[in-house]
Amino acid sequence: MTDTVTLILVGATGRTGNAVAHALASRSDVELDSVVAPSVATTPTRPLPAGIRAFASLAEALVTAPSDAVVVDLTHADAARVNAVTTLESGRHLVLGTTGIADADLEELGARFAAADLALFQVPNFSLGAVLAIRLATQVAAYFPDVEIIETHHDGKRDAPSGTAVHSARAIAAARRAAGLTPGPAGDIATGEEAAAGMLRSRGESIDGVPVHALRLPGATAHEEIVFGAPGELLTIRHDAIDRTCYAAGVVLAARRAHEFTGLTTGLETLL
Repeated sequence: MTDTVTLILVGATGRTGNAVAHALASRSDVELDSVVAPSVATTPTRPLPAGIRAFASLAEALVTAPSDAVVVDLTHADAARVNAVTTLESGRHLVLGTTGIADADLEELGARFAAADLALFQVPNFSLGAVLAIRLATQVAAYFPDVEIIETHHDGKRDAPSGTAVHSARAIAAARRAAGLTPGPAGDIATGEEAAAGMLRSRGESIDGVPVHALRLPGATAHEEIVFGAPGELLTIRHDAIDRTCYAAGVVLAARRAHEFTGLTTGLETLL
């Protein structure tokens, strides 16, 4: 029988956090101790799961939470940095699903968690399908070094490109380097000097040498296409998150295994 993991979910009224909160509350392998969202102090902006304690701040939730509860953050970058420090000071592991935090900030937080023998488990995407798509892409990259990423999210998403797309690009670039391959000349991504001179090109942002195109549109949830090209053929890996409840399984997996790590670890694929 699978052990039950105890969670505190922060960001419970956000688009993703709310869907995940309801999905977690219905699972038998999870003890959702409490949910956190600032609007709880007045009127929650989205309905919360019935029978689950709700707090306006993480500090309040931690007062009566079990010592082994794992904190899951699904907020936004500014709030997540504060929540990370609060979690660290409470002596608990943190599963960080929030994206858009600067690499330097993550590294600094990771060092602090490591010093406290705690885990800062950063997960750019909790969808098992999305994680498997990235893994497939790293295998393809050893044979098709020319690749671009197109990611689409709802128009309310704050960061662009998404954390998933950044993570995908870096993983693909690492696989290319490991295989000793380099892509053909992209040629259309403007350098800093060219951009300053007005020579702008619509080729997305180059992340570790991989062009990434970010679309923000109403009606979208979370979608990514990784398109490889070679003479005479294209190979596309696509993942679509149709409903945000798909993230719940990844949240549980990350929280259950967080204690295995110390300091900053990135990517759910480390558990697959």
